[in-house]
Amino acid sequence: MNLKVSLYPEPFELFGINVGLSVIIAWAVIGILLLLLLLNRFLVIPKFKKSPKGIQNLEEMAIEGVYKFTKGKVGQHAADFVAPVALTFICYVFFTTVVELFGFPPATEDLNCTISLGLFSFVMVNIIAFKYAGFKGRLKNLASPVAVVAPIRLMTDCINPFSMGIRLFANVLVGGVIMQLIYALVPVILPAAVASYFSFLHVGIQTFVFSLLFLIYVSEAVGEPAE
Repeated sequence: MNLKVSLYPEPFELFGINVGLSVIIAWAVIGILLLLLLLNRFLVIPKFKKSPKGIQNLEEMAIEGVYKFTKGKVGQHAADFVAPVALTFICYVFFTTVVELFGFPPATEDLNCTISLGLFSFVMVNIIAFKYAGFKGRLKNLASPVAVVAPIRLMTDCINPFSMGIRLFANVLVGGVIMQLIYALVPVILPAAVASYFSFLHVGIQTFVFSLLFLIYVSEAVGEPAE
């Protein structure tokens, strides 16, 4: 068994510049998703009916599920704005990771990608906090329950994006190692099915955890209990 694990992103040159394979994978996934969204907007949505079925039913269930999940964490007042952001994170993390089923290295197996996701979530958390709690409300939440904890809360908020990024990177990397072990140890007839099941389950868990942490941080920043 020849198992190779590297913490460095795989190189990929574009016009003589090494942009990294993870960047190309991410761009390709985003491009495919945007194309599918455009096709859905102009070919599927105009055919929606009052009684949903088929693709319409699946789309409405998915969107309603994300909205209810978001509402349960951040409350009714912020759910309309936060739910689309959470859904964007869910789609990006899931699809840039599940590409491993097709033989491509996940973009989230690159620490640069996951740290960037963590930093973007940090930016969005604060944008949402200032939008719904205001500057004074944000400071008040940092000083909750007592003012003496404000420096610790501030430091924790600054550490959170790196914690999220490193956690996602490590979990995806370990998942890839385990899948390689499954391929090496399971009999020839079973590895594809077993690895595919594990990949979907593993990717689903990591997507859920990342989005859950994002919503928890939003809830703490906004400061209003979930309804």
